[in-house]
Amino acid sequence: MDGQARTPSGLPPASSLRYSLAEAQPLLQSSTILPPQHFSGNPLDRTYDKRRKFDGTSKQEEVSLVVVAAREVCIRESPGAGGSASSQSGAFGGAAGGGQNTSAGGASVTAAADLQALLLSATDPELDLNSESICLTWVYGDVAYQLPLYLLGQDRTERWTFALDVSDCRSAFLDFLREGCGLGSGVALADLRAALPQLSRDAAAIAGQATSLSQWHQSHKFCPRCGSPTAPVESGLRRQCVSEAGHKQYPRTDPVVIMLVESPDGRRALLGRNRKFTPGMYTCLSGFVDQCESVEEAVRREVFEESRVLVANVAVVGSQPWPVGRYGGCELMLGCMAQARSYEVLVNTDEMEDVQWYDKDELRAAVQMYDNAAAQSASAGGAGGAGGGEGEGVADAPMSVAQLQEASLEQLGFFIPPPLAIAHHLIRTWALHDGPWFPPGPPTPPAPAAAATGSAAQAEDGAAAKL
Repeated sequence: MDGQARTPSGLPPASSLRYSLAEAQPLLQSSTILPPQHFSGNPLDRTYDKRRKFDGTSKQEEVSLVVVAAREVCIRESPGAGGSASSQSGAFGGAAGGGQNTSAGGASVTAAADLQALLLSATDPELDLNSESICLTWVYGDVAYQLPLYLLGQDRTERWTFALDVSDCRSAFLDFLREGCGLGSGVALADLRAALPQLSRDAAAIAGQATSLSQWHQSHKFCPRCGSPTAPVESGLRRQCVSEAGHKQYPRTDPVVIMLVESPDGRRALLGRNRKFTPGMYTCLSGFVDQCESVEEAVRREVFEESRVLVANVAVVGSQPWPVGRYGGCELMLGCMAQARSYEVLVNTDEMEDVQWYDKDELRAAVQMYDNAAAQSASAGGAGGAGGGEGEGVADAPMSVAQLQEASLEQLGFFIPPPLAIAHHLIRTWALHDGPWFPPGPPTPPAPAAAATGSAAQAEDGAAAKL
């Protein structure tokens, strides 16, 4: 840094904080059918009453700062992670906690990266924790930046954790971390969605909360009611306009329904693809919930809008916070099973590229592709540490996500999302369930003579018709 960056006085060289299973809160189970999803299970205590009473004092002598810039978060490669195989392995797994990702099939692999946080003395003179807009003063060359802090919560040792938003000086601060703090090239500001396969469950949950707040603050700098500039207040939990009116804004979460639609005979599921999807990927239909609309109403409306398929019963089976949404906001994915009462598909080409029915056996095979890849990754990881001579302890290199998708596309004609997304678990849960999900309902239009699959189902059911 050639003396350009000044380290805050309480920041030791190469200081970092790694969230591990030992520090995590117990992962509480719920009555939902789907397993806990990525971005849930945050190990921090973030009850609003506690955060609202924050006054800059703490039993701990230090605080931790999670460095973010909009949707980017500071990560550090795990020691010995090394190659791309390790980096890809987590993409096949579900959520486990601590430093591991675990597949639904039971295979575990060590995460290839983890959240990098900085530790500062709570009394550091450059750390202002007692003002309405808490911040860290960081001097770079001749410029003094007031970097905003957003209170995230307390860990189990009652140490306060904050998001440190470096959006206004991203490149300079990254250089400072690498050189001024001695963290080296293993530290990066990475897009959270791209980094997700490499992160532990706890790290992903904290990073999701931190980046969601950063994105919200960055996109709400002006009051929507009077147009005045706004500033963070209440330890970064709110924004308030600087006018006399003092209008407050609150972080928003957009509800989204995502549904596995079962055919009336219980033998097939309705999947679709948007033009923006990776070629070959089919997933559950989804859409935003409108104002004054129930979850069930949103499911029926979205399915009808995208496919003209009519839906009868709807059951909510799980949820997933999704801080890497399509429009820079945090979404709450409400996972549902839905029972169709019609077969014919008319694709709304304004919204979808294709929608078609898939046989249960096809979807089981698509799920098995991920299970096989997770097992292969775990086997390769174990073999890699076994040592030995040539030919000993050597396994085939694990498949990357792209390779898995290519293999599934070649063998099945499509692939489904990875286990990091709730869509995968909706498909998995339905595909591995014996028999229909819903009991027989009221009379429906007559079913086709056979449960055709994939493109055959499209032709047989008239799904090629376009609006």
